[in-house]
Amino acid sequence: MMKYKSVLFLFLVFATCAVSFAQDKIERQHRIKKSQFPAEAIQTLTENSSDIKRLKFYQEIDTTQKIYTAKFKKSRLFYEMDFDKNGAFSSAAFAIKQVDIPEDSFQKMANYLSQTFEKVKTRKMFQLYHTNSEESVETIIKNSFQNLMVPNMYYEFIVRGFKNSKKADYEVLFDADGKLVRLKESLPANYDRVLY
Repeated sequence: MMKYKSVLFLFLVFATCAVSFAQDKIERQHRIKKSQFPAEAIQTLTENSSDIKRLKFYQEIDTTQKIYTAKFKKSRLFYEMDFDKNGAFSSAAFAIKQVDIPEDSFQKMANYLSQTFEKVKTRKMFQLYHTNSEESVETIIKNSFQNLMVPNMYYEFIVRGFKNSKKADYEVLFDADGKLVRLKESLPANYDRVLY
C-alpha cells in the first residue's frame, strides 16, 4: 500500500510539472517561417531597411496579444522590430550596453532597480523607439537606425530580480530621462532558441 501511494504521489508531481510547463510554453516567443510572418510587416521591413543580415522571424502569443518580431543585424547592431497581429509596426529596438546610456539617466534606473529588488542582474538592455501619434513609422525606424537620442525614446531592461526571496524575470521600461514607465514580470528565457 505504501509503494502504491509513493508511485501515485510521484506521478502527480510529474503530471503537475508537465501541465505547468505546457502552460508556460504558450506565452514564449518561438521562431517561425517567413511565410508565417504578416505580409504588411515584411513590406515595412523591405521599404525602410537595407543592409540587413541574419534576418529571423518570431511570434509571441500571450493571454492579451500576439506579437511578431523580426530580429536582424544592421551596421554591427542587433535589432528587434515588433509588429502587431495585423502586421502594423509597433516598435524598433537595438541591444545596448551601459556605456550607451547617459550617466544621469542610468543612475536613476540603477537606483530604481536596487530599491525594487533585493538582488538584481541585468541580462539585456535595449534602446527602444515606439510608435506615437506625432511621428511616422518611417521616421521612427530612421531614428532607430541612426541611433538618435530623442526625447520620446525608451530604455528596456531585461532583468532577473529577487523580491520577497522569490526569483523571477522582469521587463523594465524607462523613459529617456530614466523614469520608470512599466515593470512587468515575464517568463524565463526559452533556451531552445538562439536569438542570433
